[in-house]
Amino acid sequence: MKKQLLFILTGLCIAAFSHAQETIFAGYFDIAAGSPKGTGVMGKIHLQRNKDVLTRSIPKSYHFEIVNQRDNLFEVKTVFDPAGRITGVLQVAQEIKTTGKYPLTMQLKDGAKTINEFPITIKVVNKTLWQTLFDRYKDVTISSQRMYGRKKLKDAAVAGMMDELRANNNEFKEYPFYHVSPLSYKPVGKSIEYDWEAVANNIGGLGYAYATSKKYGPGGDAAARERLKRALYSALIAYTEAVPVEGNDVMINGKPIGDCTGDGFSNLKLYNKVEEQVVTHQWVISDGLLTPLVQLMPDMLADIKKGDEQALRVYNDVVRFYQTAMAVAPGRRAINDPANRWGNISDTLRSSGAWGDANLGHRSRMMLALPILWADYNRPMTYVQYWYADYYKDKPFKGFSFSPGWSPHGVVFDVARWMTRYDLPAREYAQSGFQPDGTISHHVGEGTDAAMVAYGFEWLTDGITGFNQFKNTDFKLGDKVYQFPADRLLHVYPKIIYKGRFDFLVSGRTFLSDLKKFVSNDYLTAVEDLKEARSAGTRINNFEELERTADAIKKNKYEYSGTDAYWINLFLVHRRGENEKPYYASVKLKSNLNIGAEDFSKPRKSWYAGYGILPLKVRGDEYSENVLSNMDWHALPGLTEEWRTDAQPLGHSAASLAGANDAAGVTADGTQGMATYHHLPQEKYSAATAYKTYHFTDDKIVALGSHIRRHGPGQGKEIVTTIDQSALSGALTVFHDGKAETIEPSQSVNISFETDQAVWAHIGQKGYIVFPQGKQKMVIKTGKEINITDTSIASDAPNYIIAIDHGANPASAGYAYALVPNVTAAQMPATTERYAKEVLYKKEENAHAFYDSATKTWQAAFFKAGEVNIGEMTIKAEQPAQLMLRHTGNGWKLTVSNPVPNINTRQLIFHISTPLKAGKYDYMLGGIYPRKGEYVTIRSEGKGAKMVAELADKRDDAFYNYQTVLYNAAPVGVEIPAQ
Repeated sequence: MKKQLLFILTGLCIAAFSHAQETIFAGYFDIAAGSPKGTGVMGKIHLQRNKDVLTRSIPKSYHFEIVNQRDNLFEVKTVFDPAGRITGVLQVAQEIKTTGKYPLTMQLKDGAKTINEFPITIKVVNKTLWQTLFDRYKDVTISSQRMYGRKKLKDAAVAGMMDELRANNNEFKEYPFYHVSPLSYKPVGKSIEYDWEAVANNIGGLGYAYATSKKYGPGGDAAARERLKRALYSALIAYTEAVPVEGNDVMINGKPIGDCTGDGFSNLKLYNKVEEQVVTHQWVISDGLLTPLVQLMPDMLADIKKGDEQALRVYNDVVRFYQTAMAVAPGRRAINDPANRWGNISDTLRSSGAWGDANLGHRSRMMLALPILWADYNRPMTYVQYWYADYYKDKPFKGFSFSPGWSPHGVVFDVARWMTRYDLPAREYAQSGFQPDGTISHHVGEGTDAAMVAYGFEWLTDGITGFNQFKNTDFKLGDKVYQFPADRLLHVYPKIIYKGRFDFLVSGRTFLSDLKKFVSNDYLTAVEDLKEARSAGTRINNFEELERTADAIKKNKYEYSGTDAYWINLFLVHRRGENEKPYYASVKLKSNLNIGAEDFSKPRKSWYAGYGILPLKVRGDEYSENVLSNMDWHALPGLTEEWRTDAQPLGHSAASLAGANDAAGVTADGTQGMATYHHLPQEKYSAATAYKTYHFTDDKIVALGSHIRRHGPGQGKEIVTTIDQSALSGALTVFHDGKAETIEPSQSVNISFETDQAVWAHIGQKGYIVFPQGKQKMVIKTGKEINITDTSIASDAPNYIIAIDHGANPASAGYAYALVPNVTAAQMPATTERYAKEVLYKKEENAHAFYDSATKTWQAAFFKAGEVNIGEMTIKAEQPAQLMLRHTGNGWKLTVSNPVPNINTRQLIFHISTPLKAGKYDYMLGGIYPRKGEYVTIRSEGKGAKMVAELADKRDDAFYNYQTVLYNAAPVGVEIPAQ
């Protein structure tokens, strides 16, 4: 790590050597031992001013000289590229056979005048850093489909494409954008970038053949390979020169479309000539070139050394073209716009600056290729001016930059720096980042999301490829960057993996994908990749434990017992399995701060995901992708909504929005847990409102609902609470009014009945108990009676639905039911009787309460300030709140939390009728990194007690690392000794 820092600091010191004159980029140089006379050193000398050549040219009288060196081993020449940028090109004056370090003193001169004098060190090595980076990345480029345009061409198709290029001036005739201004071009696709992307992908397919084909690949026919190389050179020149880059590449009324490098591309959005998507996802027009370019580079460099003008033109065109990769959409360049994706960038305490989001994973494909494509360690990764600190002229503070703390100064330094940016914290709601509760948020335009698979897992793990690129080099990354993904791979993901599958509720846009494959492939591969990416001496504190956990998951032997609240993303997991029969239950909520799963599918499916969804898994595949494919997505487990039959609305990926409700929260003490949810949708498709709570104690999973009313017109159909929907993989037994009915998998039924008695149902290893709420209507549907949302992906494996029907216009309906894991049909009568004895619940005007006499656990949810009496205890809250109180035998375990997070909320105040030992009790906050919190004060009050929990609030911002509002809703737990 010290060596790494030394080189980075050396680069930075050289970059700032003489800010009163010219800023020099000359941080790293090497050359292979035994290189013959005239061989170029890898790494050139650059000026920061090269980025400004279009507005402030570099004098042709500038040149570099060596003024001091040992044994006259090196010489330097000055070269200007076609854009007018200056470089100092070093080469060996005589063969150097032994490895070592060779210091030189250099000067930049203007004629006879010395502008700068600066030291450099050339390393003579057995293998250059460039060769190491190339060897490590070349196979990455053929394993990532985006990098070759997802095209694997057969040899005949390659030959046909080359013929087309040769016949059409090296252009793909289907896309005639090559010699037409984007302002007047009539696109083949929706807009010009779709045509650019199509051509880039065609070139990508040729590049894949250059890397892998038996005929055109490295071991193929030499003449055929040479033809393909020349076809690639020609196609690359034609395409990259056709895409506008500089502002003056596109003229509007005689003036450039912009004044920065990259504006010729990104500013087309201002005139609606490209879509927003391409200027915020630039990789779509350039990633397809990465495989061909990386695979071509050794041959291209050899051709350039031989004086091949076509190869040199390709190289210069590539440098120009990839400026688009760091051009930023005009609307996202604002420094202090809280509506901007990166917020107030000048507020470095709360914003991580530009590109502080999960798209870094996408951008890393380009970044890691640049040191190879530049073939020059010291050329900065971009010339786009607003990435440089001097662009802002020390405003709003000295040294300010678009990405705080960084200004380009050499591509290996730059890319190594970006590989340390995978740990960006979220500091407020609706901000991309890694949440302190362990979840990951990415697309947050409508509110905080849980994107634990797409795109959060990529954000967490894509950097491992970069770690591997730089391992055991002078740019190796520090332990911290390895520790970060290791902690989440160990402490978060396994808890959400059950029987080899990840929970679809928090998988983000991939909710309908094969989440078993995600675990067996993506998750386990990430652990192995992290291991392989370590440098010698890299220390990951818990890696052995991570390996053991991953091995147990691989063998399907991983078990975990606990209850964990991911309070920021309103997600709770309650599971058992370490020393008892396994099961897994989870609940996912929304609020005015949170959204559910993104959805790009047609027809839309996940509209209701997040609206109080409560699935239970015992076998593990109850909600597999096959089951979800047969789902009526209007009837998700736990949902209280109108049972609509029409298609869920299309729109953007988070069109179902955040909720309109303030109150929503999850809390847990590690063993028991609860969730509070005011179902109050903001969007107009949903039609119901309700107070809903969820209670988890040992094997009990109880859901309560009240205040169920119609909230919108909808279709006028019945509002129901779906208890469960899953695969009808065995006999479904339903017991009510003294009789049992069995439904076989081959049957399709649509039955309903009304009863004022307890109802139980059973299938496989799962049971359901519905506690009577007066006269209540039950609905059972199976097989063909289910209105499958997407018949195009459905199979003949039927689902079943168990639901409580509240009627089309309930006055103020309610429900109470339990999900029962690990039970047989024969045990259900006794289990129902036991639950009736052990479970008490109350639903007041503003509160729900639950008491489990078996575990001596009280739970109370207050949607507003209120009071409730249950289990011989009166509990009063002075504000919306959640409270759990469990008698441990030796005292009490108290857990409280705020379901209405607000940085101004300082306290939660409760009064209970049970005496507790007075005192001041400090507490620790949980999450991925448990940390010190505040304290709870308990005072005697009559025969009971008053409890005041101090919360994270705006007074404590620095103490909570400026994540105060995120910690404001965290579970607060203390142990209280007996009186």
